[in-house]
Amino acid sequence: MTKSIQMRTALLTSAALFTLAGPALAQTAPAAEPTFLDEVIVTANKREENVRAVSGSISAVTSQQLEAIGAQSLADYIQRTPGVVFNSYQPGVSHVVLRGIATSSGNVQGQGTTGYYLNDVPLTEPGFTIVIPDIDTFDLDRVEVLRGPQGSLFGAASMGGAINYIAAVADPDAFDAAVELTGSQTENADLGFGAKAMINVPLSDTFALRATGVYREEPGYLDNVGTGDEGSNDVTISGARVSAVWTPSDDTTVTLLSLFQKTEADDNAYQQPAVGDLKRDTAVLEGTDTDVQIYSLRLDHDFGFATFTALGSYQKKSEDWTFDYTPIRIFYNADLGINLTNPLFIESGGESEGKSIELRLASPSGGRFEWLIGGLYFETDKDLYEQIGSIGADVAFDNSTLPFFAGSGSAIAPDGDIFNAFFSKVNGTEKALFGEATWHITPEWKLTAGGRLFKTEIGTTTTQVGFSTYPGAPLTTGATTEDDGFSPKVSLTYTPSDDLMVYGLVSEGFRFGTPNVPGLSTFPIPAGSGSDQLTNYEIGVRTNWLDRTLQIDATVFYVDWQDIQVRLQTPDFFNYATNGGSAESKGVELFAAWAPTPQLDLTSSVTYTDAQLTEPLFILFVGTAPDGAPLPGSSEWSVSNTLAYRFETQYDPTLVLTHSYLSEGVSDLNSTVPGATPNLQGDYNLFGARLSARFGPTKVTVFGSNLGDERGVTRTVSEANGLGQGIVRPRTFGVTLNWSL
Repeated sequence: MTKSIQMRTALLTSAALFTLAGPALAQTAPAAEPTFLDEVIVTANKREENVRAVSGSISAVTSQQLEAIGAQSLADYIQRTPGVVFNSYQPGVSHVVLRGIATSSGNVQGQGTTGYYLNDVPLTEPGFTIVIPDIDTFDLDRVEVLRGPQGSLFGAASMGGAINYIAAVADPDAFDAAVELTGSQTENADLGFGAKAMINVPLSDTFALRATGVYREEPGYLDNVGTGDEGSNDVTISGARVSAVWTPSDDTTVTLLSLFQKTEADDNAYQQPAVGDLKRDTAVLEGTDTDVQIYSLRLDHDFGFATFTALGSYQKKSEDWTFDYTPIRIFYNADLGINLTNPLFIESGGESEGKSIELRLASPSGGRFEWLIGGLYFETDKDLYEQIGSIGADVAFDNSTLPFFAGSGSAIAPDGDIFNAFFSKVNGTEKALFGEATWHITPEWKLTAGGRLFKTEIGTTTTQVGFSTYPGAPLTTGATTEDDGFSPKVSLTYTPSDDLMVYGLVSEGFRFGTPNVPGLSTFPIPAGSGSDQLTNYEIGVRTNWLDRTLQIDATVFYVDWQDIQVRLQTPDFFNYATNGGSAESKGVELFAAWAPTPQLDLTSSVTYTDAQLTEPLFILFVGTAPDGAPLPGSSEWSVSNTLAYRFETQYDPTLVLTHSYLSEGVSDLNSTVPGATPNLQGDYNLFGARLSARFGPTKVTVFGSNLGDERGVTRTVSEANGLGQGIVRPRTFGVTLNWSL
């Protein structure tokens, strides 16, 4: 299907869903509260408020909405919110790009541009990110997606925006329990299975415990012809959340929240189009394992004049990858005088530990003058590794034709089959003071101003060992870089009635820089890169129509991005980080939700984003990306539609139809260099359907996703084994049983 036909299909689907219920406009009976028009309370500004009263771009996906579309992970829902593209490639480390603000669609050496949080706990450490949190949706209260820089209240890494998972916590008011079971069948895959459970137990009037457990088996749909494994990319997700809430008085609440989640993928999830549909060809399975542990303790106390919040956390994350590099084995054989006949592989990953504490005071909501002040300390210690090896490498080195390798044995191979290894230790800290104040000038006008005074520091120590330093000792080098500044935010809001709000917003974001290790090159290099300079300008309109049964929201934005963090190369081939180049992103985000009857509700979002370089940018090994080149990991057009109809008959049957479209984009800046073959993604439509019925406390749902069995490409990468394409999950049918009190 051509791009123009795809685009027409997407826009016609949006129009068709909203004209389906045209005659219902004549009805005057008030609509019942539908799933997609419920009032949602969020904490985007560190205080509770209606999502549509926030002077900024925020979408809140509630637990009811997640259940209605059958969402399990980010891939199922995040791209349905305006201004968002999900670049899925490797389980546990796939990236979300907001408003096109990214220089790569994958995990890079510097800190990313999207921040991730769990109940306000920061999860995105400086430097190369260990695990991109993809928290299972079961028993989440909501997911808040904040578009545009959130530096003033959320800190580093939220230049493009932030994703804040809000997990449900223990409730001392009532006993509660829920169970979810799912069975599914995907094209070219075995049966899938999922089991989830939650229990909430009040132990007294003031104390309660809540526990949630999840387990999902997502069978592989790719056949690895190189290893002979059918359905090689099996993925298992397991985890638990535990919370305890103690309310010793009406003014005080203490909340403990813990999360554990493990993702095990037997093989990578990219197909190789040169090999065939749903096929890949590697000499070894490219497995990925990620682990996330998060512990947080929160105190909220109401002093009357203000509420005091203290939030402390500890997190531990780890990931381990394997990549097949067998096609380049010949270069090692020739250069080192050895004969490697077994597969060549790279193992990489690492572990990070993070600690944070945030203290803040917030005035009561509703007064003419509202204020919030606070401080944050966030520290990360990280150990990274990358090592290359081959089975029998130590023997091959012993038999090398080069005299200084021959007989070297373990002196060259630091760990048996591993013959070259790189280790890095990283320590990063963020210290910040932040605040925000709102002045309700009149009942219709309010002015909000705030900002964050920050200081970041990151130090790196790198060790090389193996043939790259032999016969000398391991080479250890280190570097540190610091950055400080102020990240402001100002908005002016006009609310003439309950059915209209207009605001203008200017905000900035920042992130950690990256230090350069000195002494590797004979050419001078800077100490490292500093934070980029990114400023966001937007105007938003929130409206209600037809007795508040129709919501139409629109946001126009422009983002100016200067001094972009980039990686360059010295003439003697050493990489280093610096700042250079500029880009802009401009666009429109539209969202509409309509409930013409108590039985029917429809939602639609359409986003146009034009994100491109405004200065040429040099790309390592490739050339120069020209002025006007599109930024990677984004698309000009994204469309999402949902129709939900509740039949007025026995068992309350409900039909939910979904559609989404993503236009074509590029996966990396390399693709924009003149003469280069572009790595493309996007340009696909997805359709899904769900039909459910209730039998007492049990709901039974039959579903189908990707009904057209599209091979929607979510990211393209030039791998050692050829071109790799991450794709959406092929056509899947299944049934889900939900039981709850």
